[in-house]
Amino acid sequence: MAEDKTAVAEKTDEETKPEQTVTIEDAGPALKRLSVELPESRIKEKIESMYTELSDDAVLPGFRKGRAPRRLLEKRFKSSVSDQLKGQLISESYTQAIKDEGLEVIGEPDVKDFDKIEVPEKGSLRYVVEVEIAPKVDLPAYDKIKVNKTVHEVTDADIDKETDSYCERFGKPTTVEDGKSKEGDYLFSDVTVLAGKDAKDDAEVLHDAPDTYVLVTGKTSEYKGHVAGIVVEDLGKLIKGKAAGDTESISMTGPAGHENEKIKGQPITVKITIKKIERIEPAPIEDLPGLMGVESVDELKSRIREMLEQRHEQNSRADMHKQVSEYLAKNVDLELPKGVTGRQTARVLQRQQMELSYRGVPEDEIAQQIAEAREGSEEEAIRQLKLFFILDQAAKDLDVQVNETEINGRIAMLAQQQGRRPEKLRQEMHKQGQIEQLYLQLREQKVMDQIIEKATITEVKATDDDKPEAKKKTTKKTTKKKTTKKKAD
Repeated sequence: MAEDKTAVAEKTDEETKPEQTVTIEDAGPALKRLSVELPESRIKEKIESMYTELSDDAVLPGFRKGRAPRRLLEKRFKSSVSDQLKGQLISESYTQAIKDEGLEVIGEPDVKDFDKIEVPEKGSLRYVVEVEIAPKVDLPAYDKIKVNKTVHEVTDADIDKETDSYCERFGKPTTVEDGKSKEGDYLFSDVTVLAGKDAKDDAEVLHDAPDTYVLVTGKTSEYKGHVAGIVVEDLGKLIKGKAAGDTESISMTGPAGHENEKIKGQPITVKITIKKIERIEPAPIEDLPGLMGVESVDELKSRIREMLEQRHEQNSRADMHKQVSEYLAKNVDLELPKGVTGRQTARVLQRQQMELSYRGVPEDEIAQQIAEAREGSEEEAIRQLKLFFILDQAAKDLDVQVNETEINGRIAMLAQQQGRRPEKLRQEMHKQGQIEQLYLQLREQKVMDQIIEKATITEVKATDDDKPEAKKKTTKKTTKKKTTKKKAD
């Protein structure tokens, strides 16, 4: 008897579903064109519903609320009702069509000639909408993937170098009076990005960054540096030897992947007005234990060893993830929707910044890498978009889930690295829409880890200078584990 009631309920739902006819055809890579037709009966039903609702709420002179005649309502509100009617009919029928056809839409719908569409007084309403959908992904066998794992040995020299960097980090900035800048100095400056080549002060201001610190880069970074998020070749050479009060104007072409269209690939002038020069006086090593919350220099170095080992493990894991990504991007063919690649650019940069923070990369280095990433971020966005669909399908196949505890744990780790309170960082990330990005990042990392478990791993012992051609290989095949689908809490 229960089965009969269920069948009746399903039949009733089917019978009460609003009428419409939908025709689907391919319109391009991962793009579908839907031709939707709504019968006259559905239009009239919607009109009646809207005027009934309007009659209950409308107040016209000489009539009590809910008592105004229909003809007066039509005369007074016909134009606004017509506009709302078109919007609601298209929105409701589009949503129903996507659900009925089981389409996984990834972009905003493009209703063709929306402004020209009119709801007819008689007959059916027809419109065409194009939507970007998730492309079909055929994944390769995971056990065919080969991955190199670099094994690092932390040396005393590594610890001494890291200790020196802590001395620099906790050092005191001193203002250079009546002197010229040297490599490693920070120039406290007002930075302005102007439109045009060799632009003057009356040119359009595209970006203004007052009170900005600009690092005088040196030979180790090939004198390349960043100003206001823009990579400048030979920056160190251009600003070395400058004094407070000097101005350096750099004419260049904006990064090809910059978010600002007026800067992206356009001639610009970066103007740096130096207000003062600051030079870091390293803190004595004897002061570090108190600053780091440990008892002695020996304990500090022990902590640094543990941190370096953890950092090497994270970097090694990140490198294996990169190898898997490259393999999948190369060996999986799929056509991408053309319209979504532009929207990915900013997301790629944001996720790269979060990944670098998780790996403990210093803020100055993160800023430099993000600035360099803008040079090719459009191409990288396409690659990342392709990987997103690949790893999304892999997550479904491997039944990979991410729970709230894992998200909170990663936020707590990021907060600790940045010296901030976790709840404050979470609020800020939520406000900036970064929680979803963090979820996707965690899910992709878990997917990568599961793929690596099934891959063939070759351990590669790093040499002191970590040159790829000098690495000694020892092969080790991972034990294949019997996988079972298990949902996370």
